[in-house]
Amino acid sequence: MRPTDLIIDVIEGKIPERVPTFCADLDEWPVQQVLGKPLIPPKTIFLNPLSRFILDRWGKNLKKVIVDPFVCSGMMNHVKAAYMLGFDSTWVSFEWRIMMWDSKTIARVTGYVSDLIDDGHGNISWMYKTPLITSPAAFEEWPYFPDSDEVAHKCYDFFRKIISNYGDKICIMGNACIGLHDAVFQSIGFEKAVLYLRKDPDFIRRFIAFNEEYLIKTTIAMLDAGLDVILHADDFSQKTGPIMNPKMIDEFFGAAYTKLAKLVHDRGKKILLHSCGDNTRLFDLFIKWGFDGGHAFENTSNVDIAYEKKAHGDRFTIIGGVGIDYLLTSRSKN
Repeated sequence: MRPTDLIIDVIEGKIPERVPTFCADLDEWPVQQVLGKPLIPPKTIFLNPLSRFILDRWGKNLKKVIVDPFVCSGMMNHVKAAYMLGFDSTWVSFEWRIMMWDSKTIARVTGYVSDLIDDGHGNISWMYKTPLITSPAAFEEWPYFPDSDEVAHKCYDFFRKIISNYGDKICIMGNACIGLHDAVFQSIGFEKAVLYLRKDPDFIRRFIAFNEEYLIKTTIAMLDAGLDVILHADDFSQKTGPIMNPKMIDEFFGAAYTKLAKLVHDRGKKILLHSCGDNTRLFDLFIKWGFDGGHAFENTSNVDIAYEKKAHGDRFTIIGGVGIDYLLTSRSKN
């Protein structure tokens, strides 16, 4: 049985011979522990004085030439490492939003910046810093939104290559990195987003609709490329519960996600949702919208996984429940 067939059987509620395994992406260091370290560490490539000089002056112009190929190559390595580690499935993101803002920060073309950080192993990662689209005027004037059709074509090419190399070896769960809820709070800012939700909800709806176009087109591209399972990412909750009132979440995001789920199901495929935190008050919404299952059921949050299995397990496939914050860090040695 192909790994993808095993995953689909589980999503459909069939009892497998064994519990399938899922890799929720990998950081660079574990990838390198499997595949070997690069000759020149990424930190050395991007953070040396010459690179800093170039990035401070022309970083925003290097997205298509350097950044996109570097990110896509890295994700291909992540898939290879997950396969070599023996996972049945892996989460694969087509990350088209990254651009170098300067030598110390990256930006998402959807409207926010993150600090570059050292992971302690010669690699660079990033940590959210600040929003950049903090008003309706800033949204209208933002110059870095790419053409949605171009993004979709690149998404198709990206997944065709991955499926060609690994489609029969590991189930590829595709994601095109547009969380409509995430985009609102990260790009507009938590404080401003809450303000506009109350005082200018039409702006929030325009912002959601704009990003929904990327979401729909890239999802169609992933399906056209041959994916059988979509794993969309959008973080609705903190460890103690939803970021917004569930009624407002449904009001602002329900229609778009119902449309997305129907699109995938009309093609005979499956769609899952990743949402961090305690989603106890949201699982009924996720099911109503049409998602077949979800990740991550964090056991460090307040979610009761055993209860959710009883309450929703016949309608919603549960993925996760493993405390990787402890198991897969240096603390696990103690």
